[in-house]
Amino acid sequence: MSNNIDFKELWNRGKSSAPDISEIFAKADQLNRKTRNKIWRGNLLLSLTVAFMIFIWWYYQPQLITTKIGLTLVITAIVMFLATTNQMVPLLAKTNVETDSQHFLAQMIRIKQKQEFLNKTMLTGYFIFLSLGIFLYMIEYAGRGSLTFQLTAYGITFAWIAFNWFYIRAKTVKKQLSAINDIITRLEVVNKQLLD
Repeated sequence: MSNNIDFKELWNRGKSSAPDISEIFAKADQLNRKTRNKIWRGNLLLSLTVAFMIFIWWYYQPQLITTKIGLTLVITAIVMFLATTNQMVPLLAKTNVETDSQHFLAQMIRIKQKQEFLNKTMLTGYFIFLSLGIFLYMIEYAGRGSLTFQLTAYGITFAWIAFNWFYIRAKTVKKQLSAINDIITRLEVVNKQLLD
């Protein structure tokens, strides 16, 4: 047995593999850019939807108050959703290279909290207003058909809303949280290593 200890070898083996902070920043910037682009696409599509609904209201002149209330509820839901979603855009600004990992971690946690608020509170309110508005809107036009047509129209509409609520929304929320949680976890590891 040799008593010679190679301290250099021990030192080199003891180094931990710290994640590259620039890689984490790049991944977070990519996620923020995707989220920002998604918000802009949503703004465009929902604004066009509101314009189309206002055109329908103006052109077809609905007779029943339920139709007008339904259109108002749907437009209100869209405007409320757009207003709260757009409040997230400043948080998604491109990361400053000089930002330290602690401030960046705090920013990512704020983004996560805002996304959780949007996904739970605002999306729930949006779907409630949207569903109620659609069903009220359909009373005037579905009521003109037979009972079979009415049941089919409401059944298909309800099935589509349920599919979006239980499948699409759940899958999207899970994917968003997974991506941001990964970045937050990696930043926490870096911060812990810097503090130790």
